[in-house]
Amino acid sequence: MTGEPMIDAALAAVKDGSPEEARDALIAALREHPDRLDLVHALGVTVLRLGEPAWAHQLVIEAEGLAKQRSTERDLTLLPQLVLTRAAALEEMADPAGAVAAYREVLSNAADHPLALQGLGHLLLAWGRIDDGLAQLQEAIDTQTDTAEFLEATQALVDGVKHFVSEDVHPRGFLDAHRGGYCEFFNHHANEMAKQGWIAEAAKMKRDEDGNVVPSIPEGARPYAAIRVDLVDPSTGQAGLVGDQPMIVALAGHEVLSRAPVITDWPDQPFPVWVSSQCPWDQLPIAIRFADGDGIASADPTIGDWYTAGFDGAFGTTDRGRFHYISDPAELGPSTVLYHVDCGRAEVSALDDLLKRLGVLHSTHPIDAVLIGRGFVPPRS
Repeated sequence: MTGEPMIDAALAAVKDGSPEEARDALIAALREHPDRLDLVHALGVTVLRLGEPAWAHQLVIEAEGLAKQRSTERDLTLLPQLVLTRAAALEEMADPAGAVAAYREVLSNAADHPLALQGLGHLLLAWGRIDDGLAQLQEAIDTQTDTAEFLEATQALVDGVKHFVSEDVHPRGFLDAHRGGYCEFFNHHANEMAKQGWIAEAAKMKRDEDGNVVPSIPEGARPYAAIRVDLVDPSTGQAGLVGDQPMIVALAGHEVLSRAPVITDWPDQPFPVWVSSQCPWDQLPIAIRFADGDGIASADPTIGDWYTAGFDGAFGTTDRGRFHYISDPAELGPSTVLYHVDCGRAEVSALDDLLKRLGVLHSTHPIDAVLIGRGFVPPRS
């Protein structure tokens, strides 16, 4: 297949196929038609969906340059979509400042662009700039350039955030809600599978060189990164997973905030602590930014001790409520480190304990900010 049929097939795959099928079809079409920026844009969006933001960013940067160079009507019409994809890629790459600049680039040429207004407003809410985010979303509502459905949803979010702020709700409520909702879901499945002999929260173990039974640590992982499986059939060793996606749970009375990350501060801490309205208990992001130095080297000993305590049941009971998994630390930028933790059925007191430990660490390695849940660590004031 060549020519227009190949292009049509590639675009059809974007609409109706899997992301992998769409990616392969677009790459094949671009080999024949490298000048088709609509295909480049579609590929950028597709690889972004596949979790490859750096590739998406590279694609759209090159396409933007070509669009500006050629300056055809078709290319310039597509240019805002390319810049918006760049903004989305930068968000996935944990560069909110770069994404803000991209959104503002679109708005500098089209002040009422609905996707740029919405994207910028949501980003600012997820970056702790609530007043700015609300103002941006209100502008999106006032311009009336979006569909009625999206305008209604945006108005509901604006009203919901204002209501939340007016009630001065402690952000720990988001953690309580997510932990409670996930544990209710987990308990239901664990109880059902227990009737068939399955065991919940079993640790992965192995025998060391001396024959001792020790936690089985994945090759290359941190030495403290022991794993518990949600469920296991002891007769076969077959493991079972409770839920295949991070669970987002709404806080009662503030349900609309579960639709998007909105971060608010946890008061009375020795350093700024922020909690997101999206803090899935089974895959909880924890980001720590230090005043200077190597974020991973500074945080890892404390995080390792905390995770080991949770894995051993310090925040649960003798037979349940233990941590299940921790990711490798990832650098988010200068002096900033990110972990993802499957907290299992541990109590929310695990986070109180973490903040205490970080308070001790703060005396020797000054902490600039901590974010629990989805979003972006707010900029230094």
